[in-house]
Amino acid sequence: MSENSGYDIRSILNEMREEYWQGLSEKVEVQDDLLECITFILGGETYAFETGYASEVIRVPKLIRVPGVQGLISGIFNLRGEIIAAMDIRSLLGIPLLPIDAAARIIVIKSESFTTGIIVESVRGVHPLPLEQFEAVVKSVDQSAREFLRGQINLDGEMTVLLDLKRLLASPSLIVDN
Repeated sequence: MSENSGYDIRSILNEMREEYWQGLSEKVEVQDDLLECITFILGGETYAFETGYASEVIRVPKLIRVPGVQGLISGIFNLRGEIIAAMDIRSLLGIPLLPIDAAARIIVIKSESFTTGIIVESVRGVHPLPLEQFEAVVKSVDQSAREFLRGQINLDGEMTVLLDLKRLLASPSLIVDN
């Protein structure tokens, strides 16, 4: 091509590169303000925690009761050769213990030191939640449950409570003594 054709590939490529980098920086800013959470139902209320803790969601399998274990541990189950305790955290959060139905699921949690499952009434999905919209948990929440809650958010008229899963998993209530 001749130089007089009015076509400058370098300036076009430079413009494209600038648009690309500008698009990336805009997306990063948006993502910094969002917390990706798995949302689920307990006691008719919506709860959430960061997806980084959850490894998978499964149907509730046949749970084997373990004699002498406190009420938080509903039983154990075999997940591909690994024996995992299934916890019902509703009593920790001051939620009534209604029977579990077919919609119930277990969210398998992998912490640094162990794997466990949390029984939930149903899973709503994975949702990005805007961090700046979180508020302190209302005072009407039971004081013993407050230590496990990071905040709450009202989205589209529905309240979602964010669990402090790290603190919950470190709770002395979950320690099994022999």
